[in-house]
Amino acid sequence: LTIVGRLDNLFFSGGEGIQPEEVERVIAAHPAVLQVFIVPVADKEFGHRPVAVVEYDQQTVDLGEWVKDKLARFQQPVRWLTLPPELKNGGIKISRQALKEWVQRQQ
Repeated sequence: LTIVGRLDNLFFSGGEGIQPEEVERVIAAHPAVLQVFIVPVADKEFGHRPVAVVEYDQQTVDLGEWVKDKLARFQQPVRWLTLPPELKNGGIKISRQALKEWVQRQQ
């Protein structure tokens, strides 16, 4: 038995289940990434699509190219956003709900 994330974080894209924590683990392995969050955004064709919100070490890197051979196509984020400092002001833990609302405002 392998637990990859919380059931209430699971979302579907084109009929495929995406566990954000699983995708986050892969992206977090990149040395330039301090932390990453996968947020589902509504999509007319696929139901939802993954968007990555990333806090980088020092500089932004092209993670889209880096994940191509590490994640299934349906797991690969369709957008990459940099984590804004205001979402970190509340303390150490960042709210997934606050992230989701922020991502929706970026569209």
